[in-house]
Amino acid sequence: MPTPLSEFVTAARASEPAVLAAALAQLTGDLKWADDERLAGLRRWSAGQQEQMDAEGEAYLEEAGAELERLISSGFAGAKVISDPAELLYIARAAIDERLDGSFVPKLEHHLNPELCQVKIDRDAVKRRNLKVTIIGAGMSGIGLAFTLADAGIEYEILDMSQDVGGIWFDNTYPECGVDTQAFQYAWDAEPNLNWTRFDVKRDEILQYIRDAASKRGVLDRIQFGVKAEKGTWDAGTSQWRLDVTRNGVPDVMTTDVLVVAVGSLNQPKIPEIPGSDTYQGETFHTARWRDDLALEGKRVAIIGSGSSGVQVTRSVAKLADELFVFVRSPHWMRPRRPTEIGEVTEGKRWLLRNLPNYLAWYRFYLDYVLGDREHRRMILEETPEGLKPSRENDAVREELTAYIRKELGDREDLITKVTPSYPPYSKRLVVDNGWYNTLTQPNVSLVTDKIAALDETGILTTDGAHYSVDVIGFATGFHGTRYFWPLELISAKGKRLAETFGSDDDLRAYLGTAMADYPNLFALQGPNTAIGHGGGATFMSEGQGRFIMTCLKTLVEQDKRSITIKPEVVDAYNRTIDERLDRMVWTEPGLTSRFRNSAGRVITNHPWTLLEFWERTRSAQVEDFILDPAPDDIDDFDDIEAETTRSVDNTAGSRV
Repeated sequence: MPTPLSEFVTAARASEPAVLAAALAQLTGDLKWADDERLAGLRRWSAGQQEQMDAEGEAYLEEAGAELERLISSGFAGAKVISDPAELLYIARAAIDERLDGSFVPKLEHHLNPELCQVKIDRDAVKRRNLKVTIIGAGMSGIGLAFTLADAGIEYEILDMSQDVGGIWFDNTYPECGVDTQAFQYAWDAEPNLNWTRFDVKRDEILQYIRDAASKRGVLDRIQFGVKAEKGTWDAGTSQWRLDVTRNGVPDVMTTDVLVVAVGSLNQPKIPEIPGSDTYQGETFHTARWRDDLALEGKRVAIIGSGSSGVQVTRSVAKLADELFVFVRSPHWMRPRRPTEIGEVTEGKRWLLRNLPNYLAWYRFYLDYVLGDREHRRMILEETPEGLKPSRENDAVREELTAYIRKELGDREDLITKVTPSYPPYSKRLVVDNGWYNTLTQPNVSLVTDKIAALDETGILTTDGAHYSVDVIGFATGFHGTRYFWPLELISAKGKRLAETFGSDDDLRAYLGTAMADYPNLFALQGPNTAIGHGGGATFMSEGQGRFIMTCLKTLVEQDKRSITIKPEVVDAYNRTIDERLDRMVWTEPGLTSRFRNSAGRVITNHPWTLLEFWERTRSAQVEDFILDPAPDDIDDFDDIEAETTRSVDNTAGSRV
C-alpha cells in the first residue's frame, strides 16, 4: 500500500514547478532550486500532470516538499531572502526561461514588493488641496483606482448606471460566461484572491470577488448606483468638470475637480443592421443582455457570431434547443485552454499561495511572461523580400491550431473547411475554445457560413436563397468597441465634442490610453489602444494606468495646481510611435476587418507593447509633458497657455510628476 503523501509534498506537486523553484531559491538563498537540471524536464509539465513526469522530476518535487516542511515548521528561521537584482535575474532565467534579460527585474521587484510602485502623496498637501475625484464606472478598473485613491486619502466617488458593482461582470449573465484570462492574472494587486476555485473562473465567482473586495475596502459606501453620466463639460472658470447625469431617471447636475472615465469599451452591445429586422416575430437577445425569462427548450434557435461570447454560450444553448443554427461570417482561430488555464484550483495550490510568502509574486510574474510577453513576438511581422509577412513563429501557431481543428472535428471535412480561417493567427482576437468545435458535430447543430441577407417574420434569409425558420435569434455580435466613452458626451476646454476634437467618434487619440490633449483633469482607464492583443490580464493594464493617474494627481495636490493637461505634441508623438509599431503587427492584415480596427482601418483598441513595456511607460509621468494650471482668461489660446506653463515647468525640468 503506497505511503500517503505529506501535505508539503502534495503542495509541491500542485505547483507550477518553475514557480516553486524560483520561490524556494529566492526565499532560502540557495540557487540550487532554480538551476537544478531536473527542472528542464519538469518545466514541460504543469500542476497536476505528475503521471507524465519521470522519476527524477518526482524526486525533485519530493525534495521541494521536504524543504517546504522545514521552512514552515521553523517559522522561516534562517531564511536568506535574495533581493540582489543580479541574483533575482539569475533565478528568473534559470527557473522560468533563458530569454529573460535585466529589463525584467524592476517588474519582478514590483511583484515581490508592490509597495515599491505605490505613488506616495503628502498627506498634509492632500488635506490642503481637498481634491475631489469622480470615477464613472464601478467595474474592476474603477474600483481598482478607488483602492489607490483611498490609500492616498484623496476624496472620491463612483457613479454607475447599474444597481451593483462589476461592470461587464454584472451585465453579462449568459451561460458559461467567464474569463479567457487565467484567474490569477485577473485579480487586483491590491486585493489578491488566493481562493479562486477554477483557473478558468466563471462570471458569478468573479462578481462575488469584486463585491467582497469593494466591501472590505469601504468602496461600496462611495458608489452611487443608478446614476447615468450623460455629459461632461470642462468649466475653465472653476477648473472643474460639470456633469449632467440622470439619477434614477431624474436629471441632475454635479461638479468634480478630476474626472476619470472607467466605462471600458465592451459595454454597449452591437446588433448588426439587418434588413427586415423590424418584421421578425420571434424572440431576440444579445449575449450581453441575456434574458433569464427566455425558454429555449424545444425551440429552433440561431446564434449569430463566433467570438468569445458566442463560443462560450453555444454549448449550453445546443443542450437546450431542439435545433441550433450557428451563423459564422468569418471564423476565428481558436485554441484550447492550456493546462495552466483550465480546471479546478487544488487545495495544494491554495496552500502554496497562502503559506509560501513569495509564491504568488513569482506566479504572477511567471504568468505574465509565459502566457503574455513570450507570445508577443508571434504577433510581430517579419521583413521579407516581398515586404512584411507573418513570422515563422506565427506560421507554427497556424499549424498547431489547424491540427487542433482537425483533432476536434475528425473526419468532418465539411466543417473543417468552413471553420479554418484564411488569415494569420492573432489578426483577430484569438478565441479560447469552449467545446465549440465539438458542439458543431452534434446532430441538432448546423453551421451556416453563407452571408445573412435579411430577416423576415419567421427567420433568417441568406444570400444563397436559403431560409432558416427560427423561434429565437441570439446575437453574439460584440460591442461598439471602437467608440470609446460613447454614449457619454465630453466637451473639451475648447468647447469641442470628442468627434470634433479627433475628426471622428471612433478614432480617439490618447497618451497611454489615459490622457487626452485639450481635456484638463480628465483621465481614462481602458481607453484607446490599451487592450492586450497577446495575452495577459486587463486588470494589469488598468493598474498601470492608475499609477500614471496618481502621479498626475500628486502634482495637482503637492504643487497646488488647478488643472493638468497632457500637451498635444506629446499625444501626437506617442500615437505616431504606436502607429509605427502597430503597422508591424499582424493585426493590420490587409483586407481584414476586426474589432481591433476602426472604420478607417486603424488599430484603435490594441497597444503594440509587451506587458513589460506598458508597465515601464506607466510607472510615472514626466512633468514637462503637461500643461499645468492654465489661466482661465487664456483658455481659448493654447499656444499662450503652453508658453506660460512651460516656464513654470522649466523650474522643475527633469523631475518626475
